[in-house]
Amino acid sequence: MKYKIIFLSASLLFSTSYSLTVRDALIAAYKNNKELLSTRQAIIAKHEAIVQAKGGFRPQINAKLTSSISKNMPNQNTEGVHRYNFDRNKGGSITASQNLFRGGSDLAGVKKAEHDISNYWAQLQDKEQEIFLNVIKAYLSLYAKFASVEVYKANLAFTKQQFDSASAKRAIGEETVTQESAAEAKFRDAQSKLENGIAELEAAKAGFEQLTGMVAPEYVDHPKELIEVPASAELLQEVALKENPKITQAVELWASAKQDKKVQTGALLPSLDLQASTSKNITKSKISAQGQNAKANNMAYDNQVGLTLTVPLYEAGVNRSKRRQASETIIQYRLSVEKTQQDLVRDCKQAYRTYVAAKTNMETTAKQVKAQEVAVEGTTQEMNAGTKTMVEVLYAQSQLLEAKLALITAIQNYYTYLYQILSLQGKLTATGLELPVEVFNPETNYNEVKGYF
Repeated sequence: MKYKIIFLSASLLFSTSYSLTVRDALIAAYKNNKELLSTRQAIIAKHEAIVQAKGGFRPQINAKLTSSISKNMPNQNTEGVHRYNFDRNKGGSITASQNLFRGGSDLAGVKKAEHDISNYWAQLQDKEQEIFLNVIKAYLSLYAKFASVEVYKANLAFTKQQFDSASAKRAIGEETVTQESAAEAKFRDAQSKLENGIAELEAAKAGFEQLTGMVAPEYVDHPKELIEVPASAELLQEVALKENPKITQAVELWASAKQDKKVQTGALLPSLDLQASTSKNITKSKISAQGQNAKANNMAYDNQVGLTLTVPLYEAGVNRSKRRQASETIIQYRLSVEKTQQDLVRDCKQAYRTYVAAKTNMETTAKQVKAQEVAVEGTTQEMNAGTKTMVEVLYAQSQLLEAKLALITAIQNYYTYLYQILSLQGKLTATGLELPVEVFNPETNYNEVKGYF
């Protein structure tokens, strides 16, 4: 058995039709939210880490070109003859080196990069859920402010009618000054509440526009989308412990730390490199003495191939310190996984209890609104019959106003808690909600990047 959102008719509050849905707001945010767009771009940049990690398996090739000129004008020799030397040197070389073994640190570095990238993807999912939840809260706030303004307008119309009636009766002596003043006070209070409500609505519009990148609409629809909720807190925990991106982040950080220890261990082991080089050097000389010139050209080649074995004997204790540090970091992230699991279990229990309570409160408050509407109508009829006063009618109306506002808040809270449950399951994403958008898939970019040289 699963709970579903119960559609609460907007006729309990007002009858205006709306045009924007929660889904519309989420689609706009997915396309326009700057923070989300920035996070995606950061993920693309971080994909380059896999190319850098694979660099240890690939050869390095360097070319070198040299050119020099030397001129030598020594003093005259014992025979009084001046001699001039002029040399021009040109050379070039190509050196290639390939590591054959580095203590296993290269392979560990690649695996570490893969775990880090998986962690980045989980961070992106977590950020998407965070932004979507904020958008939903902004949408619900906008809905609540719109609904409140409509309630305040209805309240103003009612109190104005009572004030006008009291003034008219006061003019012909059928009503007292006290009754008229009480009616005016309620009318002025209704005006003030409406003005404050409109100001709060404008503030809610600004927050909505910032998150979605779209102009706030004149109206929003009642949050009535049907979303399934697990039938118990235990089922919610089961899904959360498997699908929540915070769990994925913690696990991937732990796995990355294990590979980092292997990287540091490799730095303590011997390293074997294959090196090959070829070079060519050309020297052109010109000698001048007693008006006679002599030229000479020399060309030299040098080709080498060899193996280099490097054995670290002592590195000032730095690498051993890094390895000990990596061991402690593994323990830290293992404990972090356990802490994340505990936090999720706690959050699931608390969220589910709050959700059930909010659902009950919304239904109870809706019944209270209906009952208070009957009370206002009955009190008004009794006032017309002469058994109730206008003050009693105004009091009943104020109670109805408070009940309607409480219902708006109850609806807002209910949907907020419901979407929090969806977030705990890791489903508050464009994919989880099946939004009609072009979904950003980081794996597509990663598959393109990982083969680059």
